[in-house]
Amino acid sequence: MSTPHAMKAPMRFAVAVVLSVAVLVASPGIAAAQALVVGANFVIKSLDPARTVETTSNMVNHSVYDSLVTFDGEDLTTPRPSLATDWTVSPDGTTYTFRLRRNVRFSSGNPLTSSDVKWSFDRVRYVKSNPAFFLNSVQEILAPDPHTVVLRLTAPNPALLPILASSSLGVIDSKLVSQKGGDASPDAKDRDKAEPFLLQQSAGTGAYIMERYVPDQEVVLVQNPAHWRGAPRLQRIVIRNITEPATQKLQLERGDLDIATGLDQDQMQALRHVPGVTVKASPAATTFYLLMNANPQVGGPFANPAVQQAVRYALDYDGILALAGPGAVRLAGVIPTIFPGALDPRQAVRTDRDRARALLKQANLGEVRGALTYASDSTIWGIQMNLLAQKIQADLATVGIGVSLNGLPRATALQTYRDGKNQLGVWSWAADYPDGQNFLVYAPGRTVGRRAGWLPESSPDARALAQLAAEAEAERDPAKSASLYRKIDERLAQIGPYAPLLQPAVPYAFRSTVQGVTFNSVWGVDFWTVRK
Repeated sequence: MSTPHAMKAPMRFAVAVVLSVAVLVASPGIAAAQALVVGANFVIKSLDPARTVETTSNMVNHSVYDSLVTFDGEDLTTPRPSLATDWTVSPDGTTYTFRLRRNVRFSSGNPLTSSDVKWSFDRVRYVKSNPAFFLNSVQEILAPDPHTVVLRLTAPNPALLPILASSSLGVIDSKLVSQKGGDASPDAKDRDKAEPFLLQQSAGTGAYIMERYVPDQEVVLVQNPAHWRGAPRLQRIVIRNITEPATQKLQLERGDLDIATGLDQDQMQALRHVPGVTVKASPAATTFYLLMNANPQVGGPFANPAVQQAVRYALDYDGILALAGPGAVRLAGVIPTIFPGALDPRQAVRTDRDRARALLKQANLGEVRGALTYASDSTIWGIQMNLLAQKIQADLATVGIGVSLNGLPRATALQTYRDGKNQLGVWSWAADYPDGQNFLVYAPGRTVGRRAGWLPESSPDARALAQLAAEAEAERDPAKSASLYRKIDERLAQIGPYAPLLQPAVPYAFRSTVQGVTFNSVWGVDFWTVRK
């Protein structure tokens, strides 16, 4: 969801589902009512579960790799059984024991056992790519018998069950992938060679099987008739890289699209009046924010706390919210309102440009100039990032802050962000897993904190906040946990090198011929429930 989780990072993807006559004709025997073609503004770093947390990849992998637990539809509060039928937690919160579902087979025909779970989790840990942080709290993974998995933690982690729902922790066929160069040893970072295989063929127990992946073009999924829940309703799904929201709107209007989630707000408004089309918006577990690099060598004047505060007062939040469209809400902090511990939006900083000018004068830095980096080709949850960047530029100019726009292609922009090289950056972080704990990434020294050049040693306040985040991460009492998160969110809003902007709503639309459509901002559309 670490990409900015709207790109993970934080940039997240836009997805549309397209019914393509050409594809169906090329696939004899597949009835139109059983096939979907999915168009997505691809954010795919990899389709190897051990190497990706990007949302487009999550949508694909959620369909082809089952995890121990899952969530139903848009409900991101109640973990439910998947490959694990049940689980127990030790009184001290450090040992989780899972009982596996019987008679589950991988798409290869190999039976699922606890050894596959252990191997898959060890591989995620030792490949040491983006998803490795999911298992930071896990000390040991045991498989005492073929149907039991035990996770021993270094300390209690109340978010473990939501974490285990991630498709990055989907269980893969260890026997098959080992034969294709897979490695789960402590040297897997250098020894694992299975990614090329997993970019062309899935190795999971999911409802669908990946038949083909052509980078920047399409992903093709086909029905797994031997899935443990029974054969899925759709026989074929083609996910295509369609980057223009306007193209998605036109295809939906003429019936070529079944479902579209890559629309911007103007198109969503127009579609409300199209017969046979349903328009919806779901709250997104996502924060849009402005990053100001706290490292003086990168941030320059924007590393100054007074300048950071001036920026927060200079922004026109009502105008920014208007860009996000219906359902979006103002954020007072970085934790989305759907999670315990989030601040009331009424606590958010209000625009006060006189105060912003006074803070700039107090900073006594002369002219404040900088560059704002963003992904110029991205529309995230209906928000065009180029329009958002232009709005921020205009708002800062009203108080005398000059900002040039450094719009870059998505992949390039994302890499500069991850490398901590943004002086200013406008990003979004979508939840990698559905728990407020995931937004501790903004704390000093954690994922976003590092990208903002903000480390615990930056100041005594930063060190204290880093310690508070560690306490919140281990707190098992829900009321105490929510209280700690509120304190953290308040301090981040006061001293963090960020300006929280908004929590968007996920806009999507679909034809009346499609049923069972749900959308959540962790893995998008769950194709298991979709039917035509």
